[in-house]
Amino acid sequence: MLRKLIKHEFKSVNRLMIPLHLGLIAITIIGRFYIQLALKQYPVLTGDNVWLNLANMSLMLFYIVALMAVGLTSMIYLSILRPRKNLFTDEGYLMHTLPVSAHAHIWSKLIVAAIWLTIDTALIILSVFTMFVNPDFIREIFTALPDLLSSFRETFGISMGTAIAVYIPLFILSTLASLLVIDMSIAIGHSFNSHKVLSSVGVYVGATVLRNLLGTILQTLAGVVTSGDTAGISLGTFIFYYSNLSTTVFWLGCAMAALMAAITMGVAYPLTYYFMTRKLNLE
Repeated sequence: MLRKLIKHEFKSVNRLMIPLHLGLIAITIIGRFYIQLALKQYPVLTGDNVWLNLANMSLMLFYIVALMAVGLTSMIYLSILRPRKNLFTDEGYLMHTLPVSAHAHIWSKLIVAAIWLTIDTALIILSVFTMFVNPDFIREIFTALPDLLSSFRETFGISMGTAIAVYIPLFILSTLASLLVIDMSIAIGHSFNSHKVLSSVGVYVGATVLRNLLGTILQTLAGVVTSGDTAGISLGTFIFYYSNLSTTVFWLGCAMAALMAAITMGVAYPLTYYFMTRKLNLE
């Protein structure tokens, strides 16, 4: 049944998400044409003509605003508007009468939102890259690539490929945790008889403060571990310790991020489920 819910959820959100991102692709193509072709054909556009320079700045500002609009619209719609409308307003009367568990409702929203937010992030990055990249830039990148990879390993103690393989799951896990906090806030806020939206906002602010406090504590613990006292150790141990410190910091930082997300999900998910099944108030 979860598969059917996910399929239905994709059909619903795609009505907005696909046109939104097709618009982003169109803006990127037009911007790419203007920057890479028009400016080369008409060098005067890069000269001292105030009005043309103003037009260039306006177009660049429009592109930046468009990128921000796509990202914010996707985030707000997928994390707030869609789950609230589908599960906690009049539409929720129908959804909660379906022979589907609350777990399936929660996970269908989380999975679809996480997938689309990952696609959204990738498309925005690709858009920026496509907008400004040129053959000279690509050649420079390939020329400097060995040095970049070597520098990355020296700085972080691991290869760039390993870092990417670690960061992608961490990004998805952190995204799920953030979405769950919002779902929890909406579920708790809609258990009140009135001021449901305001209550949801209040719960979210409180949860965010607690998450930031927990993050500060974890960062402090990580700092204590990585900056430990080296007095009294041998020269060999000292050299080994500091030569591997960057690797330690990287893996410890990843572990702290994963632990933070796990704790958040471990608290937010049961609360979301409890308030959806025991305290739901659709009036």
